[in-house]
Amino acid sequence: MPVSWSPYIGQGLLYIAALMAGITVLSPQYKRLLYGATAIISLGAFAWLVFAHLTSDFSFVNVVLHSHTQKPWLYKLSGVWGNHEGSMLLWLLLMLGVGGTAFRRLPQGLSFIAYVALAILLFMIFACNPFTAVLVPPLEGRDLNPLLQDPLLAIHPPVLYLGMVSSLVPVVLMSLHETDKRWLLWTRFSWAFLGIGIMLGSFWAYYELGWGGWWFWDPVENAALVPWLLQTASFHSYYLARQGRLSLGVVKWLSFAVFASCLLGLFIIRSGLVTSVHSFAVGPERGIFLLLVCGVVLFPLGRRLLSLHTNSPSLKQQGINLITALKLGIFLLCFSAFTIAFGTLYPLLLQVFDIQLTVGAPYFNATVVPIMLPTLALMALQPWMTVSGIDKQASLSPLLIATMAVLILGYKFNQTRLLLLLSYGASVWLISSLLLGIKAQRWSWRKAPMLLAHLGVGVAVLGMVLCLAFEEEKLIALKPGQSIEMQGRNFSLASISGIKAENYMGQTAFFTLNQKTVLMPQKRFYWTQGIIHQETSIYSSGLNHYYVSMGDHYQDDAWGFRFAYKPWINLMWLGFVAIGLAGLMSLGRSKEK
Repeated sequence: MPVSWSPYIGQGLLYIAALMAGITVLSPQYKRLLYGATAIISLGAFAWLVFAHLTSDFSFVNVVLHSHTQKPWLYKLSGVWGNHEGSMLLWLLLMLGVGGTAFRRLPQGLSFIAYVALAILLFMIFACNPFTAVLVPPLEGRDLNPLLQDPLLAIHPPVLYLGMVSSLVPVVLMSLHETDKRWLLWTRFSWAFLGIGIMLGSFWAYYELGWGGWWFWDPVENAALVPWLLQTASFHSYYLARQGRLSLGVVKWLSFAVFASCLLGLFIIRSGLVTSVHSFAVGPERGIFLLLVCGVVLFPLGRRLLSLHTNSPSLKQQGINLITALKLGIFLLCFSAFTIAFGTLYPLLLQVFDIQLTVGAPYFNATVVPIMLPTLALMALQPWMTVSGIDKQASLSPLLIATMAVLILGYKFNQTRLLLLLSYGASVWLISSLLLGIKAQRWSWRKAPMLLAHLGVGVAVLGMVLCLAFEEEKLIALKPGQSIEMQGRNFSLASISGIKAENYMGQTAFFTLNQKTVLMPQKRFYWTQGIIHQETSIYSSGLNHYYVSMGDHYQDDAWGFRFAYKPWINLMWLGFVAIGLAGLMSLGRSKEK
């Protein structure tokens, strides 16, 4: 078979998958069989695109634009979803897999998943076909963006997409009056994988972008954070609704808001409205088509939810207790999600009127952080709360510990930034409260996921605050044989050597500490794209990081380096890991009766 026919096989598979999805929606019977056929054909289409990338088949436009014969096989694989068209195909495949697993005994659920799949398939066929053919195939491709040629980028997008597509399951279950343990299982599944995906993306940005930050309030980062916050509020509200202390309507619309925010994020990333290393720069025509797809998907789902009758809570609560604390926490989570969404979307809306406005980290730090501080306080009080009230005497000890910690940080270490001190106090309060609560035997193994998640939040915030309070940065030019002193450690530039890999060449600097090589930053030139890219190096010592990136080469044979000391930063990463583990542990609990 001539190679030039390969893209048309993939196009044919998309057409057949769309046809099968349409029949699944319309057919009154055999839905499981038809849905299975749609999923298998979509899997075949995805496998065909993977094969094209791995074999460097340049009869595909997608392969030409995002691959190269000299690229390592791992990045050929991740290049399949390292672009707009391929990632949409992966999004579709994961959604079909999740939907088939969740609704294998619910034909109505399969029908709606097939309806969404049909909308996405039509979008791919008419607006972003991954199987577009090249009339005259070139001998070589343009390669993948060097920033995306990283092992973590082979894992991060599929995990995050899994969290996003699974957010559809709870809202469909709700529309089918299914609010049992399956709803809780899939809500927690979505929350866990969204959180793990965000954590992986944050770590990738930390070491790959070269500036040493873990969060930039980038529009694409916000597009993942908003549904995670709403999903957190969603399963907390379910706890109250199950006890008749909150209307099921709140749970219903929170579930809808989670999936709607995932689709909105999908639109932001792929519409071309924002410029980001995470986004896919596509034309506005595709953005309009995708916005239409979002409307076609959300309208019938919202209409179905409107027709559902939900009872009002039958129990009234007064005073400060666990129930009122949970309600306030749910409100704060939703308010923070709204604040982030508003700061992200407002500049985009102004573009319609040719008004250019940039909303960056200062806005989000000044608005979101104060909203989240009361949330941390509520989490700190939670171990001492019951539905009847709060143990004021027992809850006083962790608050006193936090107050003393803030005074020490403020006076002994001359820290005067108010938000930093408040965040530090809230994190110490939360950690000490949880630990003292465990010691007081106010918990059971059933609460282990919740305690681990809350402890992870406290530890992560503590790491962030201490890193911001004591971090240090130096820009310096060094020649081999010279050294730099950073926090009592002497890093010596031993040598600089040339490197050559499959699709790049460059220089590696070797820094030694006590005669041992500990840091090896690189400056690479990707000759396939003509791009210069820095690869940072990190030396981890206990809870601290020594972070270095390589800069320009000067005429006197010196090289520029950016050194940063990141104290306590591993506390943040440990906290993130604890939150992810808590999410996975909660999946087992969701299956319990």
